[in-house]
Amino acid sequence: MPNNKQKIVVFDLDETLGYFVELGIFWDSLHNYAKSINADIKKIFTQEYFNNVLDIFPEFIRPSIMSILQYVKVKKQTKQCQGVMIYTNNQGPKEWGHFITNYFENKLKYRLFNHIISAFKVNGKIVEFCRRSHDKTIKDFMRCSKLPENVDVCYLDDTYYPEMNAENVYYIKIKPYTHDLQFDLMIHRFIHNDVSKKLISGSHAEKDFSDFMKENMTKYEFVYNEKSKDEYDIDKIITKKTMVHLHTFFNKNKQPNSPPSGNKRTLKNRTYKTKTRKNQ
Repeated sequence: MPNNKQKIVVFDLDETLGYFVELGIFWDSLHNYAKSINADIKKIFTQEYFNNVLDIFPEFIRPSIMSILQYVKVKKQTKQCQGVMIYTNNQGPKEWGHFITNYFENKLKYRLFNHIISAFKVNGKIVEFCRRSHDKTIKDFMRCSKLPENVDVCYLDDTYYPEMNAENVYYIKIKPYTHDLQFDLMIHRFIHNDVSKKLISGSHAEKDFSDFMKENMTKYEFVYNEKSKDEYDIDKIITKKTMVHLHTFFNKNKQPNSPPSGNKRTLKNRTYKTKTRKNQ
């Protein structure tokens, strides 16, 4: 018997779609530099500018994640997927999440994401009033998304949340994606890219910019960890396996009649050591 349930795909943000910790440090430092030279913040720091800055650092995007998003895009266009959402605990302003999702939509040339469910609290203040907890739960998700109770959900996250593991949830727990870049390299790439022209003019300004950015970024006490080629190759394999599970989710006619734990799929490598970089 055919399954007429709605199918929804839900992504976590940080370390699932990409690695945005260092990007956030760089972006904030750019803001601070712009303020120090009395630049027009609103005029410069647009979505287009964000897209151009992120393009300088392709390492921050999970390998082949665009193929995943393209696949989901086609499913949505053909009415096999009724919605795509973000469910995040990111501690930045809501604008930050929109910058990132808009970046992916610009690449896809398609409005993929229907809704972003933000963190319950940021700096102790409630920002997502439909949530009841910092933990991700299926109850909070259904309350915030306002979806029918019988919807089938494919949920992708690098962290396991027990209360997201429900009968109607196909849970894909993936290996967290991280890729550090040295601050000097990030500054060098920016200076030698056309995107820098809105903030830097002249060789003297380049040195001032470099010195300011190094000092400002160092304040975050970020610890650089080099990523090996083997680790990066594993990340590519993880994305391929994720695609297999998405195929399974969309092609199955009916959710298996099994306990909630039966719907969880864990994609990991036993030699990987988890690095906690986000407020989970």
